[in-house]
Amino acid sequence: MSLQANAQNDKPGDLVKSAQANIKQVIINTSDELTEEELAFLADDSNINISFANKSLQVEFADSFEERALGLMYRKGLCEDCGMLFQFDVERMASIWMKNTFVPLDLAYITVDGKIIDIMQLKPHDLTSVKSSKQVLYALEMNQGWFAKNNIKVGDKISIEGRVKQASFK
Repeated sequence: MSLQANAQNDKPGDLVKSAQANIKQVIINTSDELTEEELAFLADDSNINISFANKSLQVEFADSFEERALGLMYRKGLCEDCGMLFQFDVERMASIWMKNTFVPLDLAYITVDGKIIDIMQLKPHDLTSVKSSKQVLYALEMNQGWFAKNNIKVGDKISIEGRVKQASFK
């Protein structure tokens, strides 16, 4: 019924995105462990380019509730420069946990103007909420040790290109 109601006002592409979001939520809610096919479907090839003063890379982009809820859960590993950028709906005090996350991660909380305000190490399967020290619009998860290895620290700026709600910044 919701698809019919939306069909009058939405474009076909919007209906597909809505259906995919509903399917993703069902997969997330009903699965203890995901297959490679389910992980590929959930990842959805949503990537975004980010840059620091000394490094540029492409990471996965989680800007919907479903994508943020799934995060990097169920992954058995990440490539060296792989990670995920989370964009929240509004600037807020954010918190992240490691439920169903097998990979040790570094977490950077980032303000609306692109300043890194926190970098923290996260342990696999830790259910403790790791909170930002200030209001943020973004969180970036990378392999544990990635920020130190790349000499990126609190106070540094990040540039985010592409599909973000705020304008790109430097």
